[in-house]
Amino acid sequence: MQEIPWLTAQDVADLVPMHDAVTALRSAFAAGVSHAPRLHLRGATSEFLVMPAAGPDSFGTKLVTVVPANAGTSRPIIQGVYALFDAATGSPVALVDAAALTTLRTPAVSAVATDALARRDVRTIGVLGTGPQADAHAVAVRTVRPGANSVVVAGRTRQHVQAVVDKLIGAGFDARPGTFADAAACDVVCACTRADQPLFQRSDVRPGAHLNLVGSYRLDLREVAADVVAGSTVVVDDVAAAKAEAGDLEYAVREGMWTWDLVAGDLCDAAAARVTRTSDQEITLFKSVGLAVQDLVVAQLAAARWAAQQVNP
Repeated sequence: MQEIPWLTAQDVADLVPMHDAVTALRSAFAAGVSHAPRLHLRGATSEFLVMPAAGPDSFGTKLVTVVPANAGTSRPIIQGVYALFDAATGSPVALVDAAALTTLRTPAVSAVATDALARRDVRTIGVLGTGPQADAHAVAVRTVRPGANSVVVAGRTRQHVQAVVDKLIGAGFDARPGTFADAAACDVVCACTRADQPLFQRSDVRPGAHLNLVGSYRLDLREVAADVVAGSTVVVDDVAAAKAEAGDLEYAVREGMWTWDLVAGDLCDAAAARVTRTSDQEITLFKSVGLAVQDLVVAQLAAARWAAQQVNP
């Protein structure tokens, strides 16, 4: 049996630049995708997620652990592996670093939504959170809005905030630390935390802003107050998945400030330009809980490029 290649985090980064991930995901969602619900198991101090998906050419599943107690240690909070199979032959194609896929596909999906919903004259990006998604979201937003070069980073730990700021400065951004309210007042706001209490209110958000909420993936987690949801045009990656896992939206329902029939569309609608911004003053909100098919799209692209390199090194 042929040895199955292992694509490391560095391999994923080298094989699939952010721009290419955005393009691949936009094309896939514009064409229409389907996915299976993920299995979510919770232990006393950790979580285990199994995320299967199928496409015309491939099957794949992501196996991921989430251990919040790893913060501040040598181990990452999110670890895992992605197994990719050829749909025609059933043969395993590759094993891929799952955390690297998540770090790439999540901001790339936010960029697809940002491109569809944000104003064209975006200049400032607010990033809430200091994990791997933080700087990756700034890079992703700048991919679709090249004029967005000023970044405000907010987090709970000063040293972690400064580390993200320094990384962004190294990537050519004009970056500085700020409060959560400072970050929420930017043209595009990217919330990438595991918060269980709102980090900002509607009054912190400027008219015409676009928000990407990607941190909370359980009904007991939320990054924004209900009035933010109520005051925004809401797009989700998938309605069924959002109803099952989007705490930001479900809290707004429970508090009587919003209803699910107000969802303007999903990521397929945004990618195909069936839902767009309607005015310069409109606040748009993209809520993502993450879909298995997003990992499949990027894993396929990485594996195909790796195989091409073996033929033409």
